[in-house]
Amino acid sequence: MSQAAADALVVEADELLRAEKFADAAVRYEKASKLFPPHGLAWRGLGHSLLRLGRPHEAARAFDQAIGLLPDSATTLWGGAVAHAEIGNKVVAKRYLQRTLGLQPTWIGMARGIPQLAELLQTSTRARAALTSRLGAFSARAYQHASDSTRVIEVGRIVDQPVAHQLTFVTLGLANQTWSEPQRPRIELLLASTVDADLCGTILSNLAFHLVDAGFYPEPGVLVRDAIGALGIDDLSRRLPHVYITVPRAWELPLPLDEGPPAITLAQVVPVSEGELALWRDNPAELELALAAREVEVADLRRA
Repeated sequence: MSQAAADALVVEADELLRAEKFADAAVRYEKASKLFPPHGLAWRGLGHSLLRLGRPHEAARAFDQAIGLLPDSATTLWGGAVAHAEIGNKVVAKRYLQRTLGLQPTWIGMARGIPQLAELLQTSTRARAALTSRLGAFSARAYQHASDSTRVIEVGRIVDQPVAHQLTFVTLGLANQTWSEPQRPRIELLLASTVDADLCGTILSNLAFHLVDAGFYPEPGVLVRDAIGALGIDDLSRRLPHVYITVPRAWELPLPLDEGPPAITLAQVVPVSEGELALWRDNPAELELALAAREVEVADLRRA
């Protein structure tokens, strides 16, 4: 009997929702959910009504209930994604949005039209989530392009990675860049350092901007000349003016970092000297072996 009464209330509430009488609809949906708690449609309707009333926290709780009862309902998952995105719960919002688009791929256009959801679709957002799940939570700082303040890239700072007493700095935004070869995975850059200084973020952000401006994909094995030398960072720019791109083995992360689409991978940035540039020129494949043979600590930015 309680289910029949709840069904009747939901029918009334649906009419009120369509008529944009959200407060009246919310009252009926809530009453239906109390009469018959397993009524997924009542919880979903309550979520939509509360969302339209500007009460996203309550809406998120209602949608969570509804999704538990209607796990394959795209409209329910969509509502949950919007509500959680509005309250800043990006992890849950992203999960709900991914499930929504799995059921309704064409809704990606609608998602891009909602700023809170559009942010979740950025490749760099996925990269950050994948790094956080593997390396733990970390902070990030934004860096502006030297000649275009509208262009910004973030650099994350992770303590005791890849080993104790070292820091990892990682770009968050380079993965949004598409490359001329569509088969290329999106990519973020890692820098290991024994020095905890802003210059690490400066090196990575400027390198990322340079790669984007040049359309140059940072494939492991390549060397970028004067990436640090051009920055004029004290004696560091004289000692280690170039950067070598390699596979980030020290972090022991399975790659790709995210299967996608598009797939996201990582590359390590290693500052190198003029002498190491000469070694690379002679035989690019031998540079890493030479560094290992000399027991060079590539994370030590103070090295000679």
